[in-house]
Amino acid sequence: MSLQVNVEHVDEVARCVVVGEVDMATTPQLRDELLGLVDDGHRRLVLDVSGVPFLDSTGLGVLMEVHRRLRDNDGAVALVGARPALIRLLTITNLSRALPVYRSVEDASAAVSGHPAAEVTG
Repeated sequence: MSLQVNVEHVDEVARCVVVGEVDMATTPQLRDELLGLVDDGHRRLVLDVSGVPFLDSTGLGVLMEVHRRLRDNDGAVALVGARPALIRLLTITNLSRALPVYRSVEDASAAVSGHPAAEVTG
């Protein structure tokens, strides 16, 4: 299955809609897309993962790499639309603090911009 990453810039937030399975075959593409945004100076990313039916440990590694890069540059990343399996994975691995999940793109955008919002997991 192929992976699609569509990016929309709203104010200072890059909203990325990810569609497809994130696994060993597609992780390099996701990494290139997301870290490319960070390298281009974007500091606030919202990842809409509602179109991601599966995300393995390599995909989780990419998300953490993006989180670390952004954190080191006073930025932030948030997820929206995560399926229950991904929420469970983030909770079990205790990564939900680094990769918070929000109910809406608006809540996630507000959170990465420094405004409090209600997380799905907390």
